[in-house]
Amino acid sequence: MRADEGFTVQRFDRTFTVEGLLALVQDAFRDLPIDPPSSVLAETAADFTRRLESEEALVAVAGGRLVGGVFCAPREEGLYVGRLAVRADQRHRGVAGALLDAAKVEARRIGAARVLLSARIALPGNVALFERHGFVVVGERCHPGFETPTFYDMELRL
Repeated sequence: MRADEGFTVQRFDRTFTVEGLLALVQDAFRDLPIDPPSSVLAETAADFTRRLESEEALVAVAGGRLVGGVFCAPREEGLYVGRLAVRADQRHRGVAGALLDAAKVEARRIGAARVLLSARIALPGNVALFERHGFVVVGERCHPGFETPTFYDMELRL
């Protein structure tokens, strides 16, 4: 997929290391202007290994290197996508969109009626990306300890 853009999207496999996937995701989330910071920053390779036991990871690869990734987990008659990450030097090249498209394919493959995700309100560019892919806001929620909403629940009905 998307070889014309200089990258492909595939299922994560042991061609790559869990440590490499963790580093990609943590690097992408580290400097985001969000409060509270993402919980992924405290996760370890062991956490990702456990996550991969029940979730599928889709990755974007360019030149034999991981440049993006997203986790997909069946949830509530849908497929939840999270930890969407793209290397800083690969942004604005269609990687995130290709990963979302691959997640939609995965959702249809497992017979999910919808794709679900959470988006930080403080990241309007991310919210706009998800809206361009057909997602709509279905709720607002707060992280523990916050009184005003910090993230949206979004969904795409298939």
